[in-house]
Parts: sequence; structure tokens; C-alpha cells
Amino acid sequence: MNNTFSPSKTKKNLGISYLGGCNSPKLEKSLKQNVMTYGVYLAPHTLSGYNVCPQSDNCCKYCLHGSGRNKLELLSHKEGGAITQSRIKKTKLFFEDKETFMQLLIHEIGQAKKKAEAAGMKFAVRLNCTSDIHLEQFTLNGKNILQLFPDTQFYDYTKVFSHTGLSEKYSNYDITYSFSGENWEECELLLKKGYRIAVVFEDTIPAEFKGYPVMDANEYDARFLDAGSIICGLTYKRVANDYVNGKFQRPDTTFVNRNNKTA
Repeated sequence: MNNTFSPSKTKKNLGISYLGGCNSPKLEKSLKQNVMTYGVYLAPHTLSGYNVCPQSDNCCKYCLHGSGRNKLELLSHKEGGAITQSRIKKTKLFFEDKETFMQLLIHEIGQAKKKAEAAGMKFAVRLNCTSDIHLEQFTLNGKNILQLFPDTQFYDYTKVFSHTGLSEKYSNYDITYSFSGENWEECELLLKKGYRIAVVFEDTIPAEFKGYPVMDANEYDARFLDAGSIICGLTYKRVANDYVNGKFQRPDTTFVNRNNKTA
């Protein structure tokens, strides 16, 4: 890393407070598993002008980008507020000045890792909290992020089938494949190989889905702790786009399993 690089000055000049962090409600759920997770939230789909979610046609409208605190901002202003604008800046930085992005990322991961170690906790990194970028694209000086932190546990969810091979190539990367409602053949192939499959349910989570056991994956986010060949059941989280004139409309998408159908 450039010895003259100043993370604080760089972020101030970019107009962002941080690139990622460990304090999102979703990631903090893993603290009860003694796992501190550093995560990055980018602007999903093509919101920034760059497509960071190649297989998001049926889920971009219902992305978790529109949940939590950002849901309130998006319901007040269609184009979003400070959270959305910050995520757009970070995403543009990744594509337009990757060296600076990576310098910030490496610095923040290093700081977060020290914090976890000081607290006596396991440490993990999830770079695709609201994106689905191939991790070999996170590079600096010829090395990708998995190579730069070989002793750090990385994990993600993905809807891109080809991304799953990364977890076989790198021992420090764990991937959970996501059911889109239209890719069960791929899901079953991966289940037979020992992968986990994430399935979103509209209401309660069943004990079984298409013949496979289902675990409640709402309790924590650190999926690398889970057994293989299992369905990770997630309850649908309402987002800003679910509301029309202030009234909730059921999500019209194949990736949300309605009425807990299991076949």
C-alpha cells in the first residue's frame, strides 16, 4: 500500500464516512455466534450506472437495499437520501478508481480484524451485502482480496452459478447459492455437492423444502458456520418498493416462495 495514503483524508475527499463496517443489524446478528463481520453495501443492480448483480432481474425491485433505515429514506424520496448516495459513490469508486477502493478496503478490513481479535471473536468478511461481484475482481497489485487475506474467512450469497466455483478454488471463501424460483436444477446439483441453498419464504419457514431439510437462517448471517446440503430459509423482509400509496403490496416475484409451497 502507498505509504502516503491517508484513509481519513481519502474518505473525506470522496464524501463518504466509511467503505464498509461491522455495525449493520443483519451482520450484528452473528455476534451471538461469536463472529464479528465486516461487510460492504454497494448500490445494487444498475443503480450506480454499473451492473453489480448480473442475475437480479427478478429480485432487484425487492433488494434489501430498500430495507431497514434506507427504507424510510426511499419512502420519503424515490431517489433515496444519504444512504443511497453513499452506496452509489462507493460503487462508482470500485469501477472508476479500483486502486483507491482497494486501499480503503484493505485498511478497513485490517482495522476490523484487529477489533475482532481484541474482543476474542472470530472474524469474517462479506463484500457482497447488496451486490454479486466475483471476488477475483477485488484486486490490487495483481492479487485479489482472498489472496491478500488468506487467513480471513470470506463469505457471500450468490445467484450467479459460475461464482460457486470460487469456494472450491479458495479455502477461505464460502458461498451460499440462492434459489431464484427458476433455477432449481442448479440448486439441486449444488445441494448434492454439499452446498447450501438460500430460499426466501413469504411467511413462516417450513421444516422441509423439495425434500431437503430447512434451517432458520434468520438467526444469524454467518452462513459458513452451517452444515452443507441444506436449505437456508429466510423470511422475506419488506422493502420500500413493496408500498404503493402507503399500502403494502405482496411481492410479485418468483424468488419469494408464497404460502410456503414446497414443490
